[in-house]
Amino acid sequence: MKIFITLLLAALCTLPSRVVQVCPQSRDNWRSVRTNHLFVIGNADAENLRQVAVWLEFFHRAFGRIVSRNVIDSSVPTTVIVFRDDASFRPFKPLYQGRPANLAGFFQPGDDVNYIAISLDPGDRDPFSTAFHEYVHLHVRDNIPDAPLWLNEGLAELYGSLQFSGNEALLGVPLPYLRFLRQHELLPLTTLFSIGTNSEHYNEDDKSGIFYGQSWALVHYLMLGDHNRQDQFKSFLNRISQGDTSAKALEGAFGANLNVIEQDFNAYVRRGDFTPQRLGGVDDPLTTAYTAMQRTSLSDGEANYYLGDLLVHIGRETDAERYFKQAIAIEPDFGPSYEALGMLSIRQRRYPDARKYLEKAVSSSQNFLIHYYYAYVLSRDGVSPAGKISGYSRETAAAMREHLLRSIKLAPNYAPSYYLLAVVNFVADERLDEALDMVQRARKLAPSKTSYALLHAQIEMRRADTAAARQILEPLTRDSDQSVRTDAQALLESLGRTAVSIQSKSAGAGAVSSSMISEPEKTGSTRMLGGEAGSVTINDGRTIDSSGSLPTIDALLNRYVDALGGAAALKALKNRVTRGTMDIVGHSRGEAFEMYEQAPNKVLHVFHEKDGTTKVGFNGRVGWDFDKTTGVRMLKGSELAQLQIDAYFYGPLELKKNFTKVTLAGMSKIGYRDVYVIDLQHAAGTVVRVYLDAQTYLLARTNTVRRWGPVSASVEIYYDDWREVDGTKQPFSMTFSFPKLTVSVHVDEIRHDVALDPAIFDRPK
Repeated sequence: MKIFITLLLAALCTLPSRVVQVCPQSRDNWRSVRTNHLFVIGNADAENLRQVAVWLEFFHRAFGRIVSRNVIDSSVPTTVIVFRDDASFRPFKPLYQGRPANLAGFFQPGDDVNYIAISLDPGDRDPFSTAFHEYVHLHVRDNIPDAPLWLNEGLAELYGSLQFSGNEALLGVPLPYLRFLRQHELLPLTTLFSIGTNSEHYNEDDKSGIFYGQSWALVHYLMLGDHNRQDQFKSFLNRISQGDTSAKALEGAFGANLNVIEQDFNAYVRRGDFTPQRLGGVDDPLTTAYTAMQRTSLSDGEANYYLGDLLVHIGRETDAERYFKQAIAIEPDFGPSYEALGMLSIRQRRYPDARKYLEKAVSSSQNFLIHYYYAYVLSRDGVSPAGKISGYSRETAAAMREHLLRSIKLAPNYAPSYYLLAVVNFVADERLDEALDMVQRARKLAPSKTSYALLHAQIEMRRADTAAARQILEPLTRDSDQSVRTDAQALLESLGRTAVSIQSKSAGAGAVSSSMISEPEKTGSTRMLGGEAGSVTINDGRTIDSSGSLPTIDALLNRYVDALGGAAALKALKNRVTRGTMDIVGHSRGEAFEMYEQAPNKVLHVFHEKDGTTKVGFNGRVGWDFDKTTGVRMLKGSELAQLQIDAYFYGPLELKKNFTKVTLAGMSKIGYRDVYVIDLQHAAGTVVRVYLDAQTYLLARTNTVRRWGPVSASVEIYYDDWREVDGTKQPFSMTFSFPKLTVSVHVDEIRHDVALDPAIFDRPK
């Protein structure tokens, strides 16, 4: 609960402008490369960026020649962001268990743009392999709709291991999976085929290896096995894309019973003869792809915009907004930043903000969505507090029509633009022939939209065509959606009115529901590679269940002490020296720290960085902090009270002594871990929330708020890599998530009962 918080806040106070605020990206560091199929940007050096673009283009052609000679290019553009190292990549990763996920790269599909993000840091995988793996997911999405998970990952693993040399490549080189598979029992194919993204075989480290390995091996066997059956494999893919199950597609394409295929596959794995295929005849990427490139530097505003857009697409909207605003502050005339903030504000239902940003974007935008979104925001002007639309001003209606027609011209197949234009004319009670034409086009493009059908019926009623309205409404009274049935029935009943009433303006007129204008939908899902994989929708510990049988708080605290090694082992220690390094994301890497603790209540934190050394100490009586800029400062009030509690060496043994109230709030989940939630209340009223792992009873996370000088910050601290040291358990890895930065702490050494000079805890002279 206490480790390094005081030190970190002290360090942050000395660096407010460089650490706490968003740091603009450097023009010198961010570059772009545009090829036939890709837009590649990054802060890697120019040659590495070019190399990524070259091989991805080469890979695009290689994939097309082998899987399907008519590879469909993605209907939306693909942007690849290449980070020079994991430290610069970390702030832009999807979150997992509340922290940036431990992954080498990810593919994020979207309706407007696809993203591939990778780091060039050397690790378990070649970074090019990571890029190829993620690029496969893009091709599978566009060329093999609804591909089962095993096929998607198996293809990605197979093509991710492509090895290149000149104008040739090796496909299917044996991977480390092979030894693992030969030492373990394979999953039945029916089990493999049933695994989805929620399965333990996909998400849990001790089980995902068999899933990924067997998926790779099965694709290798089907494509490159004994008889190199690529024609049969293409037939199999075609059957999958037409909706066949894995088993049915295999039996149809390979002409054998699934049991026979499974026996042959198992024998293939046991033999271990995974012969790669040499691919020839592919144009030399160094002559064709290289000459087709356009290379340029990115401005600071552009770099911040693209990073913000990546964050939006992985669901980190709050972080994204900071980057968009930073882009505008740097480059006020860069239109895409206003577009992004406008769309983000719409999703957050901040319509006045959305209108402000979109007004600056629409004048020059060629993005059909921007014109549609601007019209959508204007449509909210007519919504009353009761949720009804009674009408639009002439100016507003004219502006909406103008931008909806622009949207239709730019994207003739986007149904919502036609629908909203029909709504405008219907609410304004004019141009009803145009309204009818627009809603009919919308229904043709999106026939399943019942809201479109309801509007169509109301327009027919307004035009006094009761027969057409009845023909539309009667099927809707049997719809599976209760609200649709209710609305359709109400409109049908209104058809029983007199002909005079139907022909009057009041028929179907007056205030209409704002629900006629559905909000733009957010789509897309994130696929991760390596480390902690899973959905970015997580259990974050905020939902607490206090029902059911719970242990007493005393029993739980005793288990916590026992997990740390027991009271006797903890009391036997007299002091502790901890050394390690810190990574402050976006600012520094590998900064050294030391912490000295002496029983019963002395502590000294030392933080070394390039600009000097910061120290924070408590000698049992007075607390202080020191840095070369401000010198020595004596601590008082809440700052001193916090440090006193942190300094208590035997803190886990006497939580009830150090806090005025200790309560068990209930149980929750952090990711896939069940946790007990304990609230510790300070005398001043501040509550520290502690999460204990329900299986190990060790700390999983702590949520707290700390004040240091002018800075008050909430922080989530994650504790990992618990190791035994002198009979006690200590965390060797911690992550501190502040609102505007993340700090990773790595402990290198912990020693107990060493000779310490008591004077180190005293205020410096």
